[in-house]
Amino acid sequence: MAYHISLLIGLALTAASLSADVLTSAEKRVRLLGVAGASADTCIRARCYSAWARGEMYEECVNAFRTHYDDQGDGSWWQGEYWGKTMLCFAGAAMYTQDPSLKNWIVEKTHAFLKEFQKPNGYLSTYAKEDFLRKNPDNPDAKQHWCFNIWGRKYTLWALVDIHKATGDKESLDGAVKLLDHLIAQLKRLNLTIDRTGSWNGVSSMSILRPVLELYRLTKKSAYLDFAREIVAAMDRAPYSPATLIHDAFRKEMIHTWYPEPGFWAKAYETESCLEGLVDYYRLTGEKRVLDAVLAYYGHLEREEMNPMRTAGHFDHFWNAADQLNGMTEFCDVVHWIRLNRELLLVTGEAKYADRIDEAFHNAFLAGCARDGRWAAHIVRSHGTRHCWAPPQTGMFHHQCCPDNMMRTYFDLADTVGGVDPDGSLWIALYSDATAKFPGAAVTIFGGYPYADEPVVVTMSREQAGKVRFRVPSWSATFTVNGEVGKVEKGWCAVDAPAGMSSWLLGFDMSARVVPWTRTSGKRVAASPGFHSVTDVSNYTVHFMEWYTPEMAGLCRNYPGFQVMRGPLVLAKGRLAGTSRGDTFFSFAAENGCSDWRAALKPQQCRVGTAGASRIWTLTLTRGVEERSFAVSDFASLSNVDDPDNWFSLWF
Repeated sequence: MAYHISLLIGLALTAASLSADVLTSAEKRVRLLGVAGASADTCIRARCYSAWARGEMYEECVNAFRTHYDDQGDGSWWQGEYWGKTMLCFAGAAMYTQDPSLKNWIVEKTHAFLKEFQKPNGYLSTYAKEDFLRKNPDNPDAKQHWCFNIWGRKYTLWALVDIHKATGDKESLDGAVKLLDHLIAQLKRLNLTIDRTGSWNGVSSMSILRPVLELYRLTKKSAYLDFAREIVAAMDRAPYSPATLIHDAFRKEMIHTWYPEPGFWAKAYETESCLEGLVDYYRLTGEKRVLDAVLAYYGHLEREEMNPMRTAGHFDHFWNAADQLNGMTEFCDVVHWIRLNRELLLVTGEAKYADRIDEAFHNAFLAGCARDGRWAAHIVRSHGTRHCWAPPQTGMFHHQCCPDNMMRTYFDLADTVGGVDPDGSLWIALYSDATAKFPGAAVTIFGGYPYADEPVVVTMSREQAGKVRFRVPSWSATFTVNGEVGKVEKGWCAVDAPAGMSSWLLGFDMSARVVPWTRTSGKRVAASPGFHSVTDVSNYTVHFMEWYTPEMAGLCRNYPGFQVMRGPLVLAKGRLAGTSRGDTFFSFAAENGCSDWRAALKPQQCRVGTAGASRIWTLTLTRGVEERSFAVSDFASLSNVDDPDNWFSLWF
């Protein structure tokens, strides 16, 4: 019987080869340059090579496995995620830099970690109580049953897998196998399905799907694919719970109406993690309903959850973000929004997902990165004096969920620059300065995109002649290749690439454009102590707009405005651009729409450094005889400073 099951699985996966990625990326063969590269290098130095990173930061996340604070008291802490997140970033940096000394350090620390903390049965967690998988076992449907035992093990598992991939270390792979074998056996012993563990009806626990699939690819153990199928089945079981992502994705109603308390249930980061796993499951199995569900859920996000910072969600929830003028987004949500779009880009080949990555990275992500590379925001917001910079969390001093996730996004961006189609054609999706090595080709991208006015130069050395496809951003009204209008098909422009050296000048329409924002978020209300359980999004918003940044009092918006964009960049007014506080927070009332406003930009000066903006323009807005001018820069440059005396706004 076992033979027949294995044979059927093998046949199914052979058939599923038809669902292989439409685009294959040049993973770990790209180096970022320019603004993105400088930011990445700064972060890697601070969070991988500094004495703090290898000292206090690393040792504190290891110590969580000794103290077991996570299941003391009400079991509401999640220190178990930090070792995994930290080592995922270290492993990513090792693959990105190919630094042998970094790889050696990672392997040495991992061996010591496994030797000290992994039990003979494979259990490896910060929870002392091995079988504590849900807070209230007598009432699994209780509103608050915080437990992050499996959530933390997910990150540990994923880190061990990536450490093996980065270094080839066998002990890391063995540790991952023991950890997952124990979890599968534990759930069977306790007669528990994974959707009845953890928090949010299993959403946090089920996000383990992605590393389970990664480990299956490395080991080909059928038990891991079986476990993945169980997780996917749980997401398509009983309707109308946060866990049933596949079933509920096809609903017509808006996400925030699915649950009685969206401020508690509709968690963005955890849901995006599950959706990423589902895309990878489709990649492996070819089950069309799974991909259809992800695309349906993504459609909800496009219509309902795109916030002014060009990512999905409000605070850390899917809570009708498209209707919120007081935009807020959790930094972790940005990280995983980029990851989800990358997965969909690869499996579908649709250029719009690269557009989303481009916008999210250059706006919400860079806005949340501290300039010294060491820390990050917890909440990035549309306007105010500063973002909500991440406070140390769950009793830690050197860790918080968002900064610990930060570095992975640079590597995700690098892995999305370009790659190879199944037919051998090359593709280029992102235009930030970079160098890349593809099979049979080497590529350099240069031009200061998206900040400069000059064309992007793509230089390529190919062993054989072929095709190269360039992504044409949806915001660009025109696209030229070597001065001639390119032929665009479904967001891509294909050109011939001869053997040897070739260069192309790519021209985009970078003129300023007014982006209407006609929805309103209702009247401002006073915050109440029960902000986590309320159904009134305005209440929740006001609480966090003024959370440990009291100078934000009175800056919540109650009337609509509009945005101005240049390419993928959201433009903003602010102190670092030289805009006065009054002009920064002044906005045109746009109750009757803003389509008749026209925008024009003129470069004012270039000023790079920790004290100023990346690039400054004079923005002139005109409507009939009305005219207003402002000094502006990109949103990220004006806002990524933790200073209560700073001010910025992306609203006009």
